[in-house]
Amino acid sequence: MLQNYFRTAWRNLTRNKVYSFINIAGITIGLAAFWLIALYVGDELSYDRSFTNADRIYRIAQHANWEGGSMNLALNPPPLGPAITEKFPEVEQVVRIDAEGGGVIKFNKEAFKQNDILFADNNFFKIFSYTFLYGDAASALSQPNSTVITESLAKKIFGGVAQALNQTIYFGDSEPVKITGVIKDVPQNSHLQFSGIRSMYVVSNDQNTWQNLYMYDYILLKKGVDVNAFGKKLNAFGMQTIAKEMGIKDYRMELQPLTSIHLHSNLQYELSTNSSMSRVYIFIAIGILILLIALINYMNLSTARSAVRVKEIGIRKVIGSSRGNLAGLFIAEALLVTFIAAFIAIFLVEASMPFFNNIAGKELDIWRFGIYPTIGFVIVFALLAGLISGSYPALFLSRFKMIPSLKGQLGNMQTSALLRKSLVVFQFVIAVFLISGSFIIYKQMQYVNNKDLGFNKAQVLTFHIDDMKVRSEIPALKNALLQSPLIEDVAVAGNAIGDNYLGGHDFAFEKNGVMQSSSTMAKQLYVDDDFLKTMNIQLLQGRSFSKDMQTDQYGTMLINETLMKQLGYTNAVGKKSEYRVNRFTEMSHRNIIGVVKDFHFSSLQHKIEPMVLMLPPAANEQDNLYVRIAKGKIAAGLDYLKKTYAKFDRQNTADFNFLDEAFAKQYAAEQKQEQLSFVFTLLAFIIACLGLTGLVMFTVSQRVKEIGIRKVLGASVSSVTLMLGKSFMQLVLVATVIAMPVAWFAMHKWLQDFAYRIDIKWWMFLIPGLMAVGIALITVCAQAVKAAWVNPVKSLRTE
Repeated sequence: MLQNYFRTAWRNLTRNKVYSFINIAGITIGLAAFWLIALYVGDELSYDRSFTNADRIYRIAQHANWEGGSMNLALNPPPLGPAITEKFPEVEQVVRIDAEGGGVIKFNKEAFKQNDILFADNNFFKIFSYTFLYGDAASALSQPNSTVITESLAKKIFGGVAQALNQTIYFGDSEPVKITGVIKDVPQNSHLQFSGIRSMYVVSNDQNTWQNLYMYDYILLKKGVDVNAFGKKLNAFGMQTIAKEMGIKDYRMELQPLTSIHLHSNLQYELSTNSSMSRVYIFIAIGILILLIALINYMNLSTARSAVRVKEIGIRKVIGSSRGNLAGLFIAEALLVTFIAAFIAIFLVEASMPFFNNIAGKELDIWRFGIYPTIGFVIVFALLAGLISGSYPALFLSRFKMIPSLKGQLGNMQTSALLRKSLVVFQFVIAVFLISGSFIIYKQMQYVNNKDLGFNKAQVLTFHIDDMKVRSEIPALKNALLQSPLIEDVAVAGNAIGDNYLGGHDFAFEKNGVMQSSSTMAKQLYVDDDFLKTMNIQLLQGRSFSKDMQTDQYGTMLINETLMKQLGYTNAVGKKSEYRVNRFTEMSHRNIIGVVKDFHFSSLQHKIEPMVLMLPPAANEQDNLYVRIAKGKIAAGLDYLKKTYAKFDRQNTADFNFLDEAFAKQYAAEQKQEQLSFVFTLLAFIIACLGLTGLVMFTVSQRVKEIGIRKVLGASVSSVTLMLGKSFMQLVLVATVIAMPVAWFAMHKWLQDFAYRIDIKWWMFLIPGLMAVGIALITVCAQAVKAAWVNPVKSLRTE
């Protein structure tokens, strides 16, 4: 029986090649898109799950609010880890990580710049399980000045993995460091990304360092521990220590499950750029919607072609076929279509994988979940898709009565026609929704890339100065660079703006002639006297720093517009401020000499925060150089910069970065989402238009004689085209009207992630809607015009 079903189904497919192609192409594209999205989502959900005890590992984070400031940090003070080990028996292990372990690695007179190296306590590999190629996990970090490196770094430095073990390397001019282990490269699906782990330096656990926040703490809980109860105890401990030392009442310590960090954490100073669960939900929804469009195509075409198959159904009933037999036949046709589509989709996914990985920034493989599980999934998926898409046509077609069927009578088809129209509307609601969403994402990306940041980032190149000796020779370096007309301006700063990582400090400010007892948190940036000029930052009040004013280095500061407004000043110049450099020094007293116009030192996802600019107090704080190259002279200017800098630092090669590119990197996740959304939106619309093409072709084939008669009676090509296309275009217009408010709600919520965002205007939905209507109109008219141009004599002879 089954063999007969599939043989008959195959004959029907080959007999109606055009409709079969439309059905198979639509489901193939839909399944391939869903497959790619499933791989993407599966990878996002798999982050940090490869560790042996992943379900018992947590990271400690801090949240606090106070008047004039707040913090949401992934960082903790050095004493926290040892204190937890001592006071909480629920904890099996605690490891501290310091991200500042990188730098210039020297070996055999060669230098390799490697910033992604971490310091960690010696029990790091007791919590995090990695595959050791050489060395022993238990003792690899037991000795001071030891390090474990990855396979890739071993090949980079030594040319091979086996040669790396027990070699001695140097980080800058520090003490020798021994390589005690080599591990496999860190998997991409982990928020802990590094090329080496160094043994932790000697850390002071004095209670006076509770406010010094720079370490990441991960804990491994013992089996059976009540996480909620432990979290409350830990939070109470944080209130007694960190919050008390900082004088904060609104404080909370958070336990973050290791496996949730990548998708649920967006704190300051994250170890790596995280994604978000909302982005995952978006792509899951897109994948399901695309597949629904493809399955709806099949259902629509199958039910629409019922008039062609009505006599076939009648004859089958005459020779004894039951309703169940007929339903089985139509489901077999649907299954055959989905299995053919699934087979083709395998090759389509494999072929598109490099392109998809490039856009998504992933290293996915079609067999990522294993060959047999993947094949099993495809088979089960094809079965489900076939049953879903074939169920309604099977029930609909098999219900026809025998005698009316033999007469070619379909009976009352209003319900079927209404459902078919509803499905077309639903398809285009999805398509217009995706187009509108993609358009708004595109406009927001345009906005963030082109918005005035308060400074001119064009032509500005920045790099980190690794050599301490060069930092002490900044005036000579600047003078050497400015000798060439290729270089317009040079400045130095203590941080690279645009990377979202800028430290802050508590400042007390004068108000009504009295120094306030409460402090204000502000971002702190060390800059030299040429920084404002080099970056084209506008000065609103007062003056900038001057090398001729000796008191400027330790006695003055500039503040930004936001801080001035927060303090309630109308004229900030001359106001006094004081702050403690650290807990062991006297107060530093400064006068405000100027106010700069607000500029964005972080991406537009973050609001401009209060900011203080000061001259570097020492040479070691002059570690980032900003160079403005003459317009149109990028290549020559960069070459001159490299040659000039090499005269000052003969050992280290600087990593030059253009400032506009540094800011663009902050939107990498959104840019990927924009590109992926565009690709999948395009696929969804192609599938919807394929279905529309099939419906129009079938409608035309059913009205061939009517078209011929109308043309004989004098109907023009345009009137025939309007007659055929009007009903379809009405459905697309209805879909557009429905999709617009849905898209507005969804995109309004998406934009909340940006502190600075576009205002959603009505025309942002009108344009995508008109695009959808226009493309659908072209699709409909292409078939309608083709039918209208047919010789009426030929049409009237058609049986």
